[in-house]
Amino acid sequence: MQIQLLIPGLLWPTATLLGPAAGLALDGLAALLGRGTHSMLGFEPYDRQLARLFGLEGDALPLAALRRLGETDAPPPTDGNHWLCADPVNLSFAREHMLLQAFDDDQLPAEESAQLVAALNEVFADLGRFEACTPTRWYLRLPQASRVTLYPLDDVVGRPVKHFLPEGEDARLWQRTMNEAQIVLHNHALSRAREASGLRAVNSVWLWGAGEFERMPQAPAALVQATDPLSIGLARASQCPVATPDLASALRQDTLVVIDSLHKPAQRLDLDAWRRGLEALERDWFAPLAEALRRGRIDTLRLTAPGDRGTLVVANRRSDHWKFWRKPYAFDALLKSTAPAPITLPDAPPPTAPHTDR
Repeated sequence: MQIQLLIPGLLWPTATLLGPAAGLALDGLAALLGRGTHSMLGFEPYDRQLARLFGLEGDALPLAALRRLGETDAPPPTDGNHWLCADPVNLSFAREHMLLQAFDDDQLPAEESAQLVAALNEVFADLGRFEACTPTRWYLRLPQASRVTLYPLDDVVGRPVKHFLPEGEDARLWQRTMNEAQIVLHNHALSRAREASGLRAVNSVWLWGAGEFERMPQAPAALVQATDPLSIGLARASQCPVATPDLASALRQDTLVVIDSLHKPAQRLDLDAWRRGLEALERDWFAPLAEALRRGRIDTLRLTAPGDRGTLVVANRRSDHWKFWRKPYAFDALLKSTAPAPITLPDAPPPTAPHTDR
């Protein structure tokens, strides 16, 4: 039996003076790191790694259509519509750059979301139709496909927007659409009210996920366990059973488990939330899985953790239990080993030009 764990956000994204996982009891994770093999691969966006598990490759993956398929009121996978994610965001200037920030569901009331979407539909009726599946997951339904490269929201959060503008044949159309949507939302009474009360305004949408199905996803396991709509959509498109993450169920058949509880805390650099989430993962997954390997209940366990500097891959086999000479490897030590090297200053001052008398 095989279990695959995909955990975005497990790798803390920045170097800190004190290790981000320092002081946490992570014996199960340490056992998995020490008894098995681990390696750091180069950076690759999380969504591409997730899609590859379902047999999808390429730069123009239909991520919006797949995420829409993972929503509660999912349409049929061949409904004849084309989709873009059109998530509400906040744009703000930091020095000379315009930065983008996303919203959590609890930061935007459903009634406000509905009013903002209605305002967009009044302006863009000839383009398509906006809809909100949750307060912070919006979509734009199009009558036909668009030839454009759009960057996933997760790649842009906290970074200068100018590096992630639309590209391709229809780039000008979507750049203009995003600019016009920014004007509509910025001038909306709800946005002004939020700013007046000290809240971040919804002053733009981020369009992403354009792409067409060249082939349907393939089931990566007998069961997919996930809670995020993109993973659920991929599972539904591959006709694979899908359920919420549950260890007891995962131990009964080959299972892909996607756990994204650390994703947003890492993205927002919320260290306290990240540490709490890591402790929960140790209790609910790492320690029980290490014990299941020891008892021979799992043939192979593969943990993949996409991060902003690279991807951690940990592989464990049932036979690794007998390799007693392999000692546990503390997770905090691994994080420190992957952190950027500190800048070193030269021991001697730089040479100076020879002095000449005039």
